[in-house]
Amino acid sequence: MDNSDDHRHGTLVSIGQYLTLELQSRSATLLGFSKQLDCPEELLQQILEGTTPLTPEVALKIERCWGISMKLLLDLQHEHQQHMASSQRPEQDHTSQEVR
Repeated sequence: MDNSDDHRHGTLVSIGQYLTLELQSRSATLLGFSKQLDCPEELLQQILEGTTPLTPEVALKIERCWGISMKLLLDLQHEHQQHMASSQRPEQDHTSQEVR
């Protein structure tokens, strides 16, 4: 039995991809979004790029601004992080090949 739920929401996307799609669908600019959220544009850019994780504080601001559940946003981020961690190839264990 496969307990994998990687795709229970459809195609797995990062929080940055999700928010980028939301910006596009709303014809919003990053600068305008930044002003709506009262959040630094640079921080939002980093979240979109995936170099900075979405914080609960920013997720709450998005919920209040766009009506997208804070829990949904943080769950999407968490699922993507889990997927990325589990899909990384483990480093070869060089200690098991030590000369005896």
